[in-house]
Formats: sequence, structure tokens, C-alpha cells
Amino acid sequence: MNDSDLDEIDLKLLGALQADASLSNAALAQAVHVSPPTCLRRVKRLAEGGWIERQVAILNRDRLGYGLHW
Repeated sequence: MNDSDLDEIDLKLLGALQADASLSNAALAQAVHVSPPTCLRRVKRLAEGGWIERQVAILNRDRLGYGLHW
């Protein structure tokens, strides 16, 4: 899969996932106006093609007590 293989829906999916990777498939599908099966198939293809490397949680260091200390 190369850059020219990405269409507008793929780019919308990637943008939505980058903003919130915890979205359910149903919510993601609704956000980009595709059916849930289409959404699932495309996200799987994007992951297998290397466009999605991983999904991570960004932790709040201050809340965990690891903020800057002078």
C-alpha cells in the first residue's frame, strides 16, 4: 500500500484515530460516514499496510506524580 492508495475516507479514519484511538468501531464509522463493516475492514487494511503502527494511551505525568520538579 502506497500513498496513492489512500483515499479521502482512509485519511478521515486516520485523522479520527489520531485524535482519539479509543473510539469504538461504531463511533468511528459514524464519524467518517461509512458503515461499521466498511470501517472495520479499512482500519484493518490500514494497520496491515503499516499506516497504523500502534495504539497507545498518553498518560498524564503530573497526575501520576512525575511532573517537573525543581
